[in-house]
Formats: sequence, structure tokens, C-alpha cells
Amino acid sequence: MAIEGIEATDQDRLTIEGFLAGDREAVQQVRSWIRLAAGRYRRFLANDLEDLEQETLTTLLVKLSSQHFRFASRLETYVSRITHYKCIDRLRARSRRTWVDLEELGLIAAERSAFEAIKSQQDREMAIRVVTSMTRSCQELWSMIRQGLSYLEMARRTGVAPGTLRVRVLRCRQKAIAERERLMASENPRGGNE
Repeated sequence: MAIEGIEATDQDRLTIEGFLAGDREAVQQVRSWIRLAAGRYRRFLANDLEDLEQETLTTLLVKLSSQHFRFASRLETYVSRITHYKCIDRLRARSRRTWVDLEELGLIAAERSAFEAIKSQQDREMAIRVVTSMTRSCQELWSMIRQGLSYLEMARRTGVAPGTLRVRVLRCRQKAIAERERLMASENPRGGNE
């Protein structure tokens, strides 16, 4: 039987008949086509692939039993196309999900624990010590960065080229990291974590 100029293959007919009858080999063949087509989405839908396979099998059962497949292409192409659209639909549905902040649900305590408060205070004190130990020019650069100024705006204020400012900021940062490490080592000479 020729439909739209393409000869229907006997193998596709046998596969459809076997699939609808629940023949193990035919079902495995269709599953392998689904897995092959869904493989390119594995990175994005890894946890959903098993559900997608079942969904696609169900859709195929309905479409093939209602003779939706017209043999205008190979059965493998038809299965791949349906699988592709199922994957795209799943990705679109995922992007429409509404994410809820756990704090809004009350599952996370709004107040910090005593440990978090102490750690935050220690970090703040360490930052103050590091910044005050830096040169005046480093402090001025960080102040401008903290104000949200771009390197171009900083260059206009200081009269120094933006590229030169980037290098100076990098050097100040490196000095600050070294100073922080030195201060931490002097407070904990054994190197242990407390």
C-alpha cells in the first residue's frame, strides 16, 4: 500500500501489530527508539526519562491503535518525533513551575543560630582588621567599588586609566588575602580548625 508516494514497509507493519499485541520484541524495539530519541535530552531530563518513556509508550498505543500512523515515514522516525515532542513539553512544563522560597514556608528559621551570629561577628572583625591594615589607596579603591562605580567612573575620578585601576585593585586584593591568612595564622599558630 502506497500513501503519499512512500511504500509502507512490512517490517513497520509487523512491529506495529506486535507492539499493539504486547509482543516482547516489538515493545523492546519501540522502547529502544524512544530511548535513543530521548538520549539527547538526558542532561536536562535525567530524572524524568523513565516517566517520559512510559508517557510516550501510552501515547503510541493510542495513536497506533487509532491508525494515526499513515506510513508517510518510517515507524522509527514517527516514534522519534513523538518522543522529541514529549521531551520538549516536559522542558516547557518545568520552566513554568513556580518556585517557592523555603523561608516563606517557615521551614527555615528566620533568625540566625548563636553559632552563625558569632561566626558572622568574627568574619566582620577580621574584615575590618584586614581593611585597616591596607594602604590608603587600596581603601579608596574599595570604597569606590563598594559605591558601585565602574572602572571607567573610577578612572574619571582618579585620573588613572581603567586598565591600570584593574591591576591596582587586583594587587590590593592579593595583599588583603595574604594579610588575612597571616592574621589567621597568628591567631591559630597550630593550624587547627576551631
